[in-house]
Amino acid sequence: MRNDRSLKHGESDCCIAGDISVYKWQDRGAKPVLLASNFYDPREETNVLRTNVQGNREEVDCPSAVSDYNKYMLDVDKFDQLMSPHNVSWKSS
Repeated sequence: MRNDRSLKHGESDCCIAGDISVYKWQDRGAKPVLLASNFYDPREETNVLRTNVQGNREEVDCPSAVSDYNKYMLDVDKFDQLMSPHNVSWKSS
């Protein structure tokens, strides 16, 4: 895989071993996003909207695995946030 510093905003890299793909995608931050998957084709990409340094919205390429993770993880985070004030016990007798 490429060095973290060589990836520019919106660029990605992938390493495949058998059925497992490991993705590295450079988003806005200093460190790239890392994700492993056995479901997605590493060649599949989509466009996502990101704010650039000037504050303008622009489309950048993003692996489908990262895009779907971000899309569906929001629902899990929201659920966790709504459930946090409730003490739910799952103990069985």
